[in-house]
This record gives sequence, C-alpha cells and structure tokens, in this order.
Amino acid sequence: HAAVVPAAAGRLAAVAAAAARRGSVAAAVTATKVSASQLQLELQQMQQRRRAVSEARRRRRLALRPPPFGMAPPQPVPGVGSPTPLAGEGANEPPPGLRRLRVGTEELGEVLRLGKAEGPQAAYTRLLRVGALECDAAQAACVDSLQRHWLRLRKHRVAMSDWEEAHGEWRAAHTVWQAKCDEQSTMRKTAGADKQLQQGATLPPEPVEPPMPEIASHGCYIWGGVGGGKSMLMDLFVACCGDGSGVGRAARRMHFHEFMLGVHKELHRLRQAGLDKTTRTVAQGIAMHVQLIAFDEFQITNISDALIMETLFDALFAEGVVVTMTSNRPPEDLYKDGLNRHLAVPHFLALLDRRGVAFTELAAGRDFREGALSLNDSLPREGPWRDFYLKCGDAAGAEDFLSSAFSNAAGGGVGERTRVPIAWGRSMEVAHAAGGVGRFSFRQLCGDALNADDYLTLAKNFHTIVVEDVPRFMLDQHNEARRFTNLVDCAYERHVRLVVTADAPPAELLEPLGELAELRVGHAASEAAAVAMTDGSSDWVRHNPFSSERASITDAVRRAARGPNDAAPGADETSTGSGVVGVMAGAVGSLQESGFAARRATSRLLHMQTEEYLLEHRRHRLGVSV
Repeated sequence: HAAVVPAAAGRLAAVAAAAARRGSVAAAVTATKVSASQLQLELQQMQQRRRAVSEARRRRRLALRPPPFGMAPPQPVPGVGSPTPLAGEGANEPPPGLRRLRVGTEELGEVLRLGKAEGPQAAYTRLLRVGALECDAAQAACVDSLQRHWLRLRKHRVAMSDWEEAHGEWRAAHTVWQAKCDEQSTMRKTAGADKQLQQGATLPPEPVEPPMPEIASHGCYIWGGVGGGKSMLMDLFVACCGDGSGVGRAARRMHFHEFMLGVHKELHRLRQAGLDKTTRTVAQGIAMHVQLIAFDEFQITNISDALIMETLFDALFAEGVVVTMTSNRPPEDLYKDGLNRHLAVPHFLALLDRRGVAFTELAAGRDFREGALSLNDSLPREGPWRDFYLKCGDAAGAEDFLSSAFSNAAGGGVGERTRVPIAWGRSMEVAHAAGGVGRFSFRQLCGDALNADDYLTLAKNFHTIVVEDVPRFMLDQHNEARRFTNLVDCAYERHVRLVVTADAPPAELLEPLGELAELRVGHAASEAAAVAMTDGSSDWVRHNPFSSERASITDAVRRAARGPNDAAPGADETSTGSGVVGVMAGAVGSLQESGFAARRATSRLLHMQTEEYLLEHRRHRLGVSV
C-alpha cells in the first residue's frame, strides 16, 4: 500500500486539477471516478500478487524442509534389505499385508498391475482365482466399497487433469488481460480526462478462473474383528493407488500410534522453534510429500489425541489428502465413554461425514491368521513354538531357551548392560543388549509406566526383543495387559521378532482379558459374564480411587457395567464414573478397548510363530546395534 496509494492518489489529484483548469466540472468528476476505480483495481492486483508470492515462498520452505515423521521414502540399509516401501513413491515391493500372501512374486506383480489399471476389485478377484485368498462374503463386500472409492479417486484425477489444462489456458488469458490493463493504465497517466473515460469504457472483462474440482470422498473407514483381513485389503487398496495407477497418489502406510506420536513431536518442535504451532502447519508439511495415508489400527485412547483429531484431519482434507483407516471399533464407539468425549469425538465424526468418508464393516467369519498357522504342520497351535516357551515350572529350560535365542539373533555373545532411549527424551536400562537384540523382564517393560510411544522407539532400536516371565493375565492385571498388547502391536507393525517365555500358551495368555470386549453398558448379561470371568476373586480394586477401602473385582466390574449410582456412564456425557479396575471415567469403554486389544494381540502372537512372519522379519532387519 505504501508504494501504490501515494502514487495513485497523486495521479487522481493531478487529473482532477487539470480538468478543473479547463473549466469542465463534469469532466473533473468523471476523471476522479475513473482514477478511483483504477486505484481500487491496482490495490486488488497488488494484494493478489502479494498473496501469490507469500504462498510460493511458503511452498518453497515446505519443500526444502525435511519430510516430517516418516513421510520420506525409506532408505535401504546396505546388506540387510529395505524398510517398508512407500506405495506410489516408486517402490518396487508391495505393502507388508500383500507380501504375506501365498503367491509368487511374478504372480503378485501381475495382480498389482491389474489392480492399478482396473482397481482393487480386479486384483482381489485375481487373488481368489490363483488360490492366494479364500472366498469370504464380508471381504467381497468390503472390496466393493474400496472399488467405489478407487473409482471416485480416479474420476477426480481425470477432472484434475482437465482442470490443470483449463487453468493453464486461464493463466495465459489472464496474462494478456493484465498486459492490456497495464497498457491502459500507462495511457491514462499521459492522456486527458476525456481520453481516460474513453479508454475506461473499452476495458476488457477479467477472465474467470476455473474452480478446482473437489474430491467426492476423502477416505474410507473399515472396522471389524481381528484377523478378518482389514489390513490386507487396505494394503491392496494402497498398492492400487500408486504411480502408474488410475489414481496416481503418493501413499504412506503407518500405524496410527506412530502417526500421532509424530504429530505431537512435530507440534513440540514447532513450539520450541517459535514457529506456527498449529495442526494446519503440520498437515501442510505432510501434504507436500503424501496424498494418501493408510492408518492401521485406528483408535483414540486419550484426550490429548481426541482434542486435536478434528482440526488435524480437517487440515489434511483441505490440503487434498485422502485417508484409509482400519479399526476394531465402529466409528461411533471411538473413545467410547472417554473423559470429555463429547468435546471432541462427535465433531470429528461429523467432519468425516461431511467429507464423504465411507464406513464399511468387515464381519469376516473367522480369524484368517489362525488359518495360516494351522496350515503350517511344523508349528501347530498347541506348540512347540519357535519364539515362545511355555515355562510350566521349568526355570532352567526357560533360561536356556532365552539365552540361545539371544545369542543366535545377536550373532553370538550374551550382551552387556546399557541404557537405550525411549520416547520424549527419556531412557531405560537394558540388562543385555548386543547386535540389535535387547533382553528385558516383563516387569521392566509392562510393570512400569511405559506406553506405545516407548515401545515404538524400542522397536526402531531393536530388531529382536526378548521378554522373560510373562504371566497368564487376569482381570486384576488390566494395566499390565494393556501395555503388553501395545508392545505386541508395535513389534508386529515393525516386523520385530518377539521371543517370550510365559506361564500360558499364546492362545490362552490373554484369554481372560479378551472376554472384556463383550462388556456392554448397563447390560445384565455383560455383568453376569464379568462375574463369571472373575469367579468373585482377586480382592484388590478400590470402590473409590481416593479411598483405602477395598472391593472384589466382581464388584468393580459390576460397577463398570452399571456406572455410578446405577446409571450408565454414557447417559450423561458430561459426567465421569469411578471404580473401574483402577481407572476413573470411561470404565466400560476402557475395558472393552482392552478386550479388543487382547484379541488382536493373541492373533498376532500366533502369526509371529509362522515362517511367513520370520521371513518378513529378516527382510526388515535394520541391523541396529545397541
């Protein structure tokens, strides 16, 4: 404004004075109006140029900035293979869920080429035809939904190509129009008032910029039981959206724990640097490198995540990012009965609905991971297991098993005591660490206050984690069991080898906790099942967390299912309950989430014993020595 306004105002005054000297009042008034219109036009053009320059500078800064938290294409580690590739970033390997299929490399390549050309439905049909998958009606219905989503994205890509061509023509026409405006502006500076009026009457209309086409659907949300094929179908969809496909979007597959950890760390970095610390800034950094994000095990478990969920995803959608999510919970049960849930989750669900996110239930008939295990005669469900030792009082045998597993994985030796980093600048001591292998006690990993962020960090530092003395979990070990399931999830997602000695077989280790998934608020059958699970034993839970008075777990679970004063915790969305196996608000929701996590971890523990998982582990070994 400092450069434009004085000059334009000076021209306006000069034109008016010249017209007045000629004695033409009408000409002076007309000349003043024309000059004022020209001033307004020049101001608008200047503002547009400033906004364009500012946006270009911001884009250049984002492009020069290193990709945020895992959005860069993974770099190969010489001699030990490559990490999980990015579909759509020139990756030659398919996502992990597809590499586990019993199909040859060449055949899988043909499947993916077909999927990129025609969509996930054609790829799924081909996998059924070659015997890599079993026919399942629920999976077929889910693939239909993914195919519709793929077609919408392909249609949007075609529309974007047409828009880019039309926008190029508009830019050329706008450049010509701008040149004519500049020419007439120059003529007005030297011509008289009558000449200005004449030139102003012939000012060509400004070309109208074509609107950018919007995405009809910004994603899909798939939920269902464990082992039903959600992750596999999501990986199939991601592989069909990469480079060379009809969709052509750079994609990234991430575990949701890892994604949210990265978001919080990026917000913390921006805050420390004194920069714009908003979720929109984080989303803009992500969108510079990825246009499709696939979230495995999507869940909301704490209020800090819940409160930023709507603004974060709204910013991602505004930048054109598409998301695909898998979860064990239906969307309406996310963060169920959680603390202050009503402040965040309903708004997030409304956002998903506005953005056209498709919700699909995958109600598969069985756990296909167990099917994969039963087909391997050397690893029957009842044992023995390669990386799992049932102690049964044999402490010496368990120690020999762990020592041998550690030595073989580390390339010899017993390791040494050291400290390793965990999340948020903290560290923990490891009794034995060598060659990317770490040995821990169960109490050290799951008895202390560690969370998924810590386990993700350990999974990045160790390709093999050895855990001793895992108990058979009962209801009074709710917190320890939840930490153990987080450990299994993080290890499984990172293809970490997990070597365990335990008091029960993997299928029975978390069985009592798995029944918690069936709890329902205020439901008499759920109460009866909870009482039957606990047999009225284990007297350690407090009626009131601020009181020393004890109560049986039976009473605590009954209170969890009923809520305070016999009212369901969800009846008043502003209330908070109490007396839930050591937690306050969100009692039943917390127990249900633990039940889902226990079932998922059991399925994954069984799959970790297969040769397929061991091959994936070897493929992804990072060779990190601690």
